[in-house]
Amino acid sequence: MTQLLDATMTAVETEAPAERVWRRKQFHDLLDTATGEIGRVVSSEKEPAGAHQFYFWAADDALTLDVGHIVVAFSEEAAVIGVVDEPRRYSDLRSFLDDYFDRHVELALAADTPTQRPEILVYTVKVLASKHRRADVQSQRPVINGPVYFATEAAIEFALGTHGFSGARVPALMHTNGNYVRTDEGAIETDERGLPKFQRTPLYLDEDYLVGPEAGHANWTGQSGLATKTSHALFLIGSVFQTMRNEGKSVAAIMFNVKGPDLLWLDKPAQPPPELEDAYAAAGSRVLGQSDLEAYAAFRIDPKPFDNMRIFAPFRLGHDPRVSPQGVADLSTFSDYRSLNTERNAPGETDSVFPILWSLESALSRPTKVFDFNDLDDKMMGFIYELREQEVKSLSQLQKKFAEISAFFESEEHARDDTWNGHHKATIRKAQNRFKGLKEKMGGLLSDGVVNYGNLPRHDAEFTSSELRVVDISSCNTVAQELIVSSTVNKIWNLAEKGEMGVDKLIVFVDELNKYAPAGGDGGLRDTLVDIAARGRHLNVVLLGAQQFRSKVDSEILGNCGTSFYGRVGDEEIINSAYRSISETARQELLGLPKGRMLVRHAHFRAPLFGTFPLPPTIQGTSGQRIFNGASKPYDPCTGLFRSLKKLMGEKAPGLEEVRAESLGLDGGAIDKVRREIDRRYGGKVTSIGANPWRSAQRELRTAVELQSHS
Repeated sequence: MTQLLDATMTAVETEAPAERVWRRKQFHDLLDTATGEIGRVVSSEKEPAGAHQFYFWAADDALTLDVGHIVVAFSEEAAVIGVVDEPRRYSDLRSFLDDYFDRHVELALAADTPTQRPEILVYTVKVLASKHRRADVQSQRPVINGPVYFATEAAIEFALGTHGFSGARVPALMHTNGNYVRTDEGAIETDERGLPKFQRTPLYLDEDYLVGPEAGHANWTGQSGLATKTSHALFLIGSVFQTMRNEGKSVAAIMFNVKGPDLLWLDKPAQPPPELEDAYAAAGSRVLGQSDLEAYAAFRIDPKPFDNMRIFAPFRLGHDPRVSPQGVADLSTFSDYRSLNTERNAPGETDSVFPILWSLESALSRPTKVFDFNDLDDKMMGFIYELREQEVKSLSQLQKKFAEISAFFESEEHARDDTWNGHHKATIRKAQNRFKGLKEKMGGLLSDGVVNYGNLPRHDAEFTSSELRVVDISSCNTVAQELIVSSTVNKIWNLAEKGEMGVDKLIVFVDELNKYAPAGGDGGLRDTLVDIAARGRHLNVVLLGAQQFRSKVDSEILGNCGTSFYGRVGDEEIINSAYRSISETARQELLGLPKGRMLVRHAHFRAPLFGTFPLPPTIQGTSGQRIFNGASKPYDPCTGLFRSLKKLMGEKAPGLEEVRAESLGLDGGAIDKVRREIDRRYGGKVTSIGANPWRSAQRELRTAVELQSHS
């Protein structure tokens, strides 16, 4: 035993020189020979090496080797690449008591130098891939007893199956190995802190197995606030956008914002522009560090925010538009953004914010979501169907219908009747009572009249290339949230079935997936999400879902998921059968994963892999709220006008001080009115040649000065 350990003190040199030279030469691009041999494959009667798992003992100087690293060993004519899993230390002790008694003897003989008991460190390795010396031969043979090396980037890419990808390579995570990065001269490179750099390799996903058609869908699970699920989803969606754009394909995404300002500022960069550096620092906004920028460079993607973003939100309760005498709620000239139930409402930051408003017709199409289950008996449903058939489309029309029914029963001819069109008085009174509180129940989602959107963008209409659509339901009550999510997903699914999405691929991101598709549950949205998971990849729709508890999500959705990400998971969740395919060591790792580190399973990977990801290229929601929505300082109307002009004109826009000088003498309301007029006139984009929003704003400001002086 002692002789065996002596051989591990430096490099492992027990293999025949001829064999070692042959393998090094054949597979030189897969082996980190600069670091050298880090261990030797070992097998025993009880634990033999297999096609999917083997063991090796580590050299004593392989101090950087750890769980999750990727190594290379050999079978007879192939290099075998695997990921390090469980570590175990062995000694010659039969029981713990032997060491206890030995130590007491050593203490009694203090004059003598105690001996070091021999130990070896043995790692389990999960096989990822085997590369045969002949390209036309597939090898699954177990490894032989021989040296083990750290894997190079080329070996890791081969193990991930990138050579067999049918679609483009989508960057997902960054794997860090235990070997150092070296210069061409062999010197170890150091980072900005003077520490040695470890080898980092991008982990790619196959586009065809992420967004279809071969497989599709992705799922994130982990504890809230600790697993960084949404942050990684944003990074991955941005990665998909850039990858597919480079492939000449169009893609769009729709997300539901369920937590404050989380997803409201995804068009703002993580890196501050020069004029906002102080504001970013004051808000405590995290910016991309050197390692983040290096990761983006390695991924070959740009760390930039989403430049084609739209936000949709319902109205705050009681703030929906007045209905015209004709019974129409007209949104075609909408500009009162502070009436919307969203935290992004600062003047100058609302050119991409649009309203969601329903007429009664939309609510009646989903009675099971609108009314309590106990109220929806056959009689109530029959009356709702009657209203549909009579084309009652708004609350105003409904009130007229109830007045008409009351007049019917009060008439001399029908004074003794108990029914109207086959519906009993009691059923009608019950319906009238339930409809009376419907507007309050649905928050600000329901209008009194028929809704006219005009040319305003719709949250459930066709998409444009690289569009990110955020539906903000964070401030809505539960009824409104479920109504908006279910109706939106169903309408988009209908567009997909008709081939009218407007893009080649559409991503639907649903947070708190267990709420909308619970395990063992049922309902309209659950059925739709299951349908998307089963057929979506063939219709170019993929579902990206996230939740705290994977075990609480419908098994059909998870079963159709081609890619799964795991962040930090709680101990009460990890024991569930949903994690049985993950090794015990990996499960224990999940209990304490730091932020930014995840475990990924993908259709091309034979074993799960750990990786990290850089900060998303967009500002955090809370920081964006403080910087851009005036949450930390009083609203300045001149700043609002300046931001509107900046978005329209870019570098040609006037400076903030120039806007202040032109607005001198005007009160805040007048300046804000000019800003709203500019927003309305140009609609967030200058389309005609020669148009000058600043000149238009100057005219409006001067007119306002004249009006104010005459008043």
